Amino acid sequence: MANTGITNKILSMSPYLELLIRKFYWSNRDLISKFKKTKPQFNQLRDFDKIKDQLQKFGIHTGSILVLHGSYEVLEGTGNSPKKIIDELLDLVGKDGTLAMNSSRIFPEEKVKDNYLTADYSNQIVNYNVHKSRVWTGVLPFFMLKHKEAKISRFPINPIVAIGFHADKMIENNIVNELNSSCGVNSSWKYCVDNNAIIVGLGTDLTHSLTIMHVAEEIMGSKWPIKDWYRERQFQVIDNDFQKIIKVNERKPKWGTLHFAERTLCRDLLRAGILKTTTVDGVLVEVINSKELIDFLNSKNKNGYPYFNLKKLWN
Repeated sequence: MANTGITNKILSMSPYLELLIRKFYWSNRDLISKFKKTKPQFNQLRDFDKIKDQLQKFGIHTGSILVLHGSYEVLEGTGNSPKKIIDELLDLVGKDGTLAMNSSRIFPEEKVKDNYLTADYSNQIVNYNVHKSRVWTGVLPFFMLKHKEAKISRFPINPIVAIGFHADKMIENNIVNELNSSCGVNSSWKYCVDNNAIIVGLGTDLTHSLTIMHVAEEIMGSKWPIKDWYRERQFQVIDNDFQKIIKVNERKPKWGTLHFAERTLCRDLLRAGILKTTTVDGVLVEVINSKELIDFLNSKNKNGYPYFNLKKLWN
């Protein structure tokens, strides 16, 4: 439920206001979708070097791990192809750095007609083909998966695709144990935090796309204060000649859809100086240091922050 401008400011006034709107949206999702229109994003960006210069000002340099959430639509005016943009960012981080993206997939077994919030897949084995399952997170990760040097996580939920110095280590232990989670102790996302990755949004609302925030809650295990956090699922992982059925923990959809106060988190990150934001020729550029983000969340999450309306659910 991404919002912009004045709507974001209103929703950031109170987490409970946002949750009320979320509840209304998910109760009327089919009806609202009939009237919802996506407006094209217009900007004046014609030189991608301006983006690179801004990222350098934000502290990204040779040797950095850069985790990108980006919209190719708003970068297309530079005349660069998706592959060229990927190569430009690889040039920015250099041979000792790494570029990574979220390459989340669409699984045909998860029928659209099923209720997203309550669907039960516990007795179903869902196929995750590392190289063939369809990407839904955008054009840039789609093209990055095709890159000859790409390394792709075998973990089926929020799998990272990475190129560079850290790529192999980032993905090597993702499915080592049973009941791992996408941002848990063996995850690529936890590796990124441990190695001070910089999270970048280009033409996107970074708080809305902030997958790595879930490291804070998922590494806590039983110490996380909210009960019934996960549902258990099974996937058949296919990676060329490799095949294995694994069991994983997946955060239940209701927590992110009905209890996550996204705009409150955005406001708080801005106030703390953790979220840095600017525009370059009309393109939104946002940056967060992953270690600073997780430290911030750990300092506030004893009651489940940034999730609200949970008092009766605490241990």
